[in-house]
Amino acid sequence: MTTTVSVLPKGQVELPAGFRRRKNIKPGTTLRVTEIGDGLYVTPMAEPTERELRDVIAAAGSLAHRQSLEEEEMVQQLIAEYREEKRRKK
Repeated sequence: MTTTVSVLPKGQVELPAGFRRRKNIKPGTTLRVTEIGDGLYVTPMAEPTERELRDVIAAAGSLAHRQSLEEEEMVQQLIAEYREEKRRKK
């Protein structure tokens, strides 16, 4: 499907509702914009997986100190709460 949209004065573009619905784009969704030749390719970015979050947290923690068991459990709890909240909003 192709459509035409206008760029607002602050550089904003409103995606038509049909596109947002089909691609599950909601307020707060992160979009990746890739320049391809003379055009732009816009794709929604997937939520990070638990493994990706764990790797990021481990890398950040290793810069200063190793995470304690309590810190790791706290992070896991926060991840679980975040995911539960996202599921409820769908």
